[in-house]
Amino acid sequence: MENGPTAPTASAGHSSRVAGLLRAVALYVEARGRLLQIEGQEAGVKASSLTGHVVLTLASLVIGWMLATPALIWMIAERSGWHWAKVALCGAGAHLFICFILLIALKARLKRLRLFEETFNQFRRDREWLASTSND
Repeated sequence: MENGPTAPTASAGHSSRVAGLLRAVALYVEARGRLLQIEGQEAGVKASSLTGHVVLTLASLVIGWMLATPALIWMIAERSGWHWAKVALCGAGAHLFICFILLIALKARLKRLRLFEETFNQFRRDREWLASTSND
């Protein structure tokens, strides 16, 4: 009763397939990790550029309005004959309305902002490929 050489050969073939699969998985994870790193750097550049622009814009706006608001309130109050407090309240209402409109625009812009697009596209393609190969 000879078991023959088939038992060690089958085991060696199985382990080489497992090793090949593990190597393929490692290469896949490495490639996707590299893509995520590249897109992360791009997202960081976009976010820091946008943040810097927002900070400078807001600083300029606040300083400008802090200097101009008292003079504008005084000028409007003098010309209209209103008390300065009424003019200041109307100005505050106008600012709150503009702020509301800008918040709506910011919300729409953030919805359109796409980060890590290529990584997600690659994951989608990988899922489609896996689904097509599992059906075979």
